[in-house]
Amino acid sequence: MKRIAALLFVVFGVFSCEKSDKTDNEEEIKELVYGRVVSVDNEASIERTEKTAAYLEKELGVPVRIIKGSDYASIIEAMKTGKVDFAITGAFSYSIAAAKAGAESLVTTAYTKTGTINYAGSMIFTSSKSGITSIEQVIANPQNYTIAFADPASTSGYLYPSSYLRSRGIEPSEDMKQTLFAGGHTAGIFSCLTQKVDLACTGNTSLERLELRNRIEPGSYKVLWRTDSIPPSNVYVRSSLPKKYKEGLQKAFVQMKDKDTALMNLVRKAYHKDIVYVPAGDSLYDNMRKLVNREMGNLLK
Repeated sequence: MKRIAALLFVVFGVFSCEKSDKTDNEEEIKELVYGRVVSVDNEASIERTEKTAAYLEKELGVPVRIIKGSDYASIIEAMKTGKVDFAITGAFSYSIAAAKAGAESLVTTAYTKTGTINYAGSMIFTSSKSGITSIEQVIANPQNYTIAFADPASTSGYLYPSSYLRSRGIEPSEDMKQTLFAGGHTAGIFSCLTQKVDLACTGNTSLERLELRNRIEPGSYKVLWRTDSIPPSNVYVRSSLPKKYKEGLQKAFVQMKDKDTALMNLVRKAYHKDIVYVPAGDSLYDNMRKLVNREMGNLLK
């Protein structure tokens, strides 16, 4: 754990609390820059990203340019230096962006009928060919198994599954045969299904989505552990973005269900069939912050 915390300290500049030097004193800007992570690229997510940018461009009346980062850290650093205006990532990486880059929460997702936040999930799984039948098998002899996490700043692909293992007395980086970061959820999934590692961690719907797109075979994996208590992804902005654009972005996402049903359905395919965007305050992530600070030495303070 100390090794991973140290990595995050370095990557996110925890010893420097400087925020973006870029401030927009004028109300008009030439373009909005949308940051996304390359490691989650696939045909469906690329289509969703491009159509989201086109929709926002139409609603706000300003060009929206997409820039890609190799990982969450690169997007957060770009926001910190004013090179990215808004991004959509998981709860953990948003919380890091809020603490280290001054990011502000705009919206998240909630169930259409009840209005309640649709909490996300995480899992630890293995290949159906691995011979591993239960998580207890891993807990009993962790030194025999390798595990792939998605990214150090991933909520479902690292934070929650690693916390679970620690709650069972396993420090992954010290007690397991090998611990590695795959560079993204899809890469981690395939490293496990091709048996390059014994275990991998991802979001609860990631494997199902790959099945629906015929990228993996049904029954090719076995879920060993899962949780459904993770705060959902967040749309957030740099704090120095003019107020009119913050409000415009929030309004556009909330109204997407009515103004672009085709795009909203693409979002639903990625997350849940019955969701909409709703305004979200920073306090939604307070409980998760407590977990991070307990596990990682007050990383988010």
